[in-house]
Amino acid sequence: MGYSINLPKIVYLTLLISRFAKNEKYYNTNDLIKLANELQPELVRLRRDKNDYKFLDDTNFGGLRGNFSTVLTFRGFVNRNNKYVAYYGLGNNDRLFNAFQKGEIILDSQEYCAHTNNIELLKLLQKEINIFNIRENQAHIKSFLERNPNFPLKRDNINFPKIAVLRSKHNQYFLRILFNTFKNDDVFEFNMFNYLEGTKIKRFNINPLFAIPTNENSWDSFYVIDSKEILINTPLFMYYDKKSKKFYDNNSNIYTYYTLSEALDKVQNQSGNISERLSYDWKKVKEQLVEDYIEKKSEVQKDEFSLFLENFLHWKKSFSIYQKDVVDITVSSSGGPDVIITYSGGTKQKIELEHKWENYIRHRHYTSQAWKDVWLFADEKWNFDKIVQIFSPYLSKHIDSIPKVFLCPNEQTGAKEAYEIDWNNFTYKEIEIHD
Repeated sequence: MGYSINLPKIVYLTLLISRFAKNEKYYNTNDLIKLANELQPELVRLRRDKNDYKFLDDTNFGGLRGNFSTVLTFRGFVNRNNKYVAYYGLGNNDRLFNAFQKGEIILDSQEYCAHTNNIELLKLLQKEINIFNIRENQAHIKSFLERNPNFPLKRDNINFPKIAVLRSKHNQYFLRILFNTFKNDDVFEFNMFNYLEGTKIKRFNINPLFAIPTNENSWDSFYVIDSKEILINTPLFMYYDKKSKKFYDNNSNIYTYYTLSEALDKVQNQSGNISERLSYDWKKVKEQLVEDYIEKKSEVQKDEFSLFLENFLHWKKSFSIYQKDVVDITVSSSGGPDVIITYSGGTKQKIELEHKWENYIRHRHYTSQAWKDVWLFADEKWNFDKIVQIFSPYLSKHIDSIPKVFLCPNEQTGAKEAYEIDWNNFTYKEIEIHD
């Protein structure tokens, strides 16, 4: 007996493209934006009244980037190509990603559903949808303030037009801290990266404001920690334990905290904690927080035809497949699939050449009738489960342009291999090839 669950479109999109993002050791919203536009542009613009949901028109604080930020869980902070960047994942670990990779989760592109036979995976998906809803609600602080006109804090749109910085009538400043995830049922995790980065907390005395959610209310209660404590310890993660009623950080420091009403009587205004702000150095802090250094090396790859010629054809242009003799192979100049093979009887067959199976999807060949009934060669070993994961989300809309015949070299011997997939039954058979 299987289980199914409806996914918000952005959660569906994130899970669908996450396997491509995992080619990187770490990824963030910029990586996903690029992939979303390559792979699923029809899902990118999720609201008709928005013009900034496309990648090239996306703003730094909103649009598709903002959508992804409410789905992803902040994992840490790395130096990638001499740039300090936050990195993210889907959930607290890679369980959902791995389950999708292995076929334990199947996506339905018609209904934006996820199907699984594993009750624990169903619960994990439900949890992530709940976390997404909390993040999504808390991301729209403007809407919260409009619904609660008596709330004692107002946005400072002049000094901070794109950050959720709030000000009291006595010029006390607060930054809404981003809810990250649940460590367990009783412990809430918050991401401090947005608070610590840059110079905003040097220019103003800004205190962190934590909104503690419940199932019924994403803004159930508000707590404040004096900025002085945060500037001394510079934690990347903060935790609130609702059972013990304690705030602590990822280094086990315990913090004094106030309700919002108490904080309005206790924390200093925008000019407070000057000595701590003067000594705060974001450059030094980020060097302490960074987990890893990643250097992307430019990879010079042989072109696909060279790999096809060397690793599959072995420099010979004749072979037999489906009991028909191939007598010629030509490079196509039509702008469609890469090569055309000609049988002895004069009939022809188009073949697309790729370094990896997934590149067929990344290059969006499935959207064009020019690739109808094409065969696909990739210079990697045959892996049926992997191929199903790559291509199955596109079958319902693009079945004619999804390859049924796959060519590859044998990993051990280098011999030609060919496989035909029946996409109706998700079965495959090996095709005999003779030199």
